[in-house]
Amino acid sequence: MKKYIIIVLGVTWIVTALLFTNPQFAVDYVAIIMLVPFVVTLFFQKMEEKKTRKKLTILNHDYNMKAFLFGILYPIGFILLCALVDFLVWHPAIKIVKKPVVWILMEMITVLLGLLSSLFEEYGWRGYLLPHLCRQYGRKKSILITGVVWMLFHMPAVFLLTTVTRLGEPFEVCLVQAGVIFTLNIAFCYCYFLSDNIIPVIFFHSVWNTFNTSMLGDLYSGKQGMFQGKIFLMNGEGVMGLTIGAVTAYFIWMKMFPSRHKTQKG
Repeated sequence: MKKYIIIVLGVTWIVTALLFTNPQFAVDYVAIIMLVPFVVTLFFQKMEEKKTRKKLTILNHDYNMKAFLFGILYPIGFILLCALVDFLVWHPAIKIVKKPVVWILMEMITVLLGLLSSLFEEYGWRGYLLPHLCRQYGRKKSILITGVVWMLFHMPAVFLLTTVTRLGEPFEVCLVQAGVIFTLNIAFCYCYFLSDNIIPVIFFHSVWNTFNTSMLGDLYSGKQGMFQGKIFLMNGEGVMGLTIGAVTAYFIWMKMFPSRHKTQKG
C-alpha cells in the first residue's frame, strides 16, 4: 500500500500544481483532482487482478439499510448541529427559503448529480485503500492512515485555492480543513464498516458536499449559504466543523472500539 499512497498523492499534487498555473481555471475546475484516486485505483486494481487472477469487487458488495441511513442522516444532522451552534454563538443572518419544497427538490437533485464525483474519491479511499490497509494493519491503524492520506490529498488544493480567493489565511484555513477531514474520516470509515460497501459512503460524501455548502456556505468560493456570516468560522469544514467533528469522532471511535474495561464490565 505504500506504493499506492505515494503514487496517488504524487499524481494529485502534480495535477494540482498544473491546474494552478492558471488560477482562475483552477478555481472553476479544481474538482478535476477528484479523478486521480479513481484512475490510480483502476490501474492498481487491474495490476492486482492480473497478479492474483481474481476479480476485485469494490462496488459489488451488498449494503444494509443501517449503513445507508447513516450515510444520509449523519451529514445532515452534523450540518444542522453546526447551524444551530452557529446561530447561538455567532448570530448569523439567515436567508429564508421562499419555496422550501423547491429547495428540497433542488438539494436532492444536487446530491444525485454529486454522486459521480463522490464515487471518484470513495472508489480510492474507502473502496480500495481502507480495506487493503485493514488486511495488513487492522481497523484502528487503517482508519488513521486513511485519514492522513485523505488529508494530504486535499491540503495543496485547499492552500492554493485560499491563496487565490483570499478568503482567509491560507495556512490557517488549510490546517483547520485538514483537521476536519481527519475527524470526518472516522465517520466515513464507520459508515463503510457497517456494510463493507462504498455505496452508502458515496451518498454520505455527496450529501455532505451539498448540504454543507447550501446551509453554511462555500469555504473556497466565498459563496454564502442559508446561514450568512464568516464562513471560515461557521462552516462544516471550518472552525465549527472541526470543533463538532472532534467530539462526534470521539464517540464514533468509542462505539467502534469500546474500552477494554467497559467491555469486561458489560
